Amino acid sequence: MPQLSREEIAQIEVGHTTVSRGTARGAVAAFLLFVSVPPLVDLVAAARGRESQAWPVLAALPRQIGDLVMTRSRAGHDQVTTRSLIVDANRLALGAFKSFEDELADASPVFAAMRPSAQAVLSGWLAAGNERVYQGRDGWLFFRPDVDYVIGPGFLDAAEMRRRRESTREWIDRPQPDPRPALVAFKRQLDARGIALVVVPTPVKPVMHPERLAGARAAPAPVENVSYGAWLADLQREGVMVLDLAAELARSNDSAYLATDTHWRPETVRRAAELLGAFIRTRVPLDDAATTGYRTETRDVTNVGDTAAMLDVSDRASVGRSETVTIDRVVDGDGAPWRPSRDADVLVLGDSFSNIYSLASMGWGDSAGLIEHLGHVLDRPIDRIVQNDNGSFATRERLRQDLATGTDRLRGKRVVVLQFAARELRSGDWKLIDLPQ
Repeated sequence: MPQLSREEIAQIEVGHTTVSRGTARGAVAAFLLFVSVPPLVDLVAAARGRESQAWPVLAALPRQIGDLVMTRSRAGHDQVTTRSLIVDANRLALGAFKSFEDELADASPVFAAMRPSAQAVLSGWLAAGNERVYQGRDGWLFFRPDVDYVIGPGFLDAAEMRRRRESTREWIDRPQPDPRPALVAFKRQLDARGIALVVVPTPVKPVMHPERLAGARAAPAPVENVSYGAWLADLQREGVMVLDLAAELARSNDSAYLATDTHWRPETVRRAAELLGAFIRTRVPLDDAATTGYRTETRDVTNVGDTAAMLDVSDRASVGRSETVTIDRVVDGDGAPWRPSRDADVLVLGDSFSNIYSLASMGWGDSAGLIEHLGHVLDRPIDRIVQNDNGSFATRERLRQDLATGTDRLRGKRVVVLQFAARELRSGDWKLIDLPQ
C-alpha cells in the first residue's frame, strides 16, 4: 500500500468530518441569532426616533456621481476621459460604502454597548490596539498615523504623492501632498513683508521612542520617514530656516514623551522652547523689548492621555496607567497667567503640540505650553494662532482669513514660527495659500 502524504491524509480526514444533527442545528441557530439581533435592535431604535445617518449617505450617491459627470463635462477638461470618469465615480462609490458602514457601526446601540467591553479585552488581555492606536511596550500607546509616518513610504516618493492626490473623493479639491511648494511660497510671501519664517517640524512619539514600540533592538532615535532628509535639504537650499528639533532632542536619553498620549512631556516642551529661542536669536535680529517680568510656578497634573481615549474603553486606566507630570506655568509679575499679545513682533502658528499644557481642556494644565515658554525664554510678548488639527494648512488659512477681513496679524512682526507635527509631512494637505497684501 503506497504511503500517503500529510496533505492527502488531511484531505481524507476533512472530507469525512461528521457533525451531529444537534450540533448543526445549534450552529445554524447561533448564526441566525448573531446575524438578526443587531439589525432588529437598530430597527427598534429607529422606530423610537433614533434615526441613522447611514442611509442618506447611500441615497446621495447617485446624485453625487451625476454631479461629477456633469461638472467635469462642463469644465471642458482636456484630459477628461471615460476611464478617468469611471475611476473617479468608483472612488465616490467606495467612499460612500465606507461611510455607510462606519455610520451603521457608530449609530448601532448593539455596537455601542459591546465595543468598550470588547476593546477592553483586546487591549487589556491581548495587548492589541485598534485602527487608531498601537500598543507598545511597558504600557506605552502610539497613535497609528505617527507610526505610519515613520515606517510608511517616503512622503516625497512620486508614486506615494500620486496615490494621495487620487485617494480623495473630491476631485475638484485634490490635496497637495508635497509640502515643499507651500513652505517656500509662504517664506517668499513673508520675505516681501520683511518677516522671517522659521519652520519647526515637531517629532512624533515613534520618532523619538522607537524602542518603546519595537523593543531594545530598534534603531536609535530619531527614526524619521525616509524622505525627511531630502525634504530638509530641499528647504535649506531654498533659504527656508528649519529647526530640526528631533536631532536636538535626541541628544537626551530621558523619556521625552508621555506614555499614553501623542504629545511630549513638559520638560521636553521647555527644552524645545529653549532650542527655538536660541535659534531665533542667532538668525533673526529682534529689537530690544521691554522686560516682561515672566516667571514660572510649578504645578503637578495627573491624567491619562488621548491615545488611551482613542481605544474607546469605558475605563481608560484599564489600558493605560495615569501619569503625573510637573508643569511650569508661565505667569507675569502679578501672578496672572501668560496671555498672547497682538502687538508682539513674534507670531507662532501652532497645532496641538503647542496647545498641550496650554489648553486646559486637553487635560494637562494651562499656561505651560511651547509658546508660553518661548515668551519666557525670549523675555518678550508672543502672538499666536493655534489649532489642534490640520497643522499643514489650518493656521496658515486662519492667518489668511484675518488678513482678508482687515485684521493685520502681521503688522509689526519680525518672525513667524510655523510649528506642526511631523506626521503632517506625510498625511497633511499642503495647499498653497495666498496671503492678501
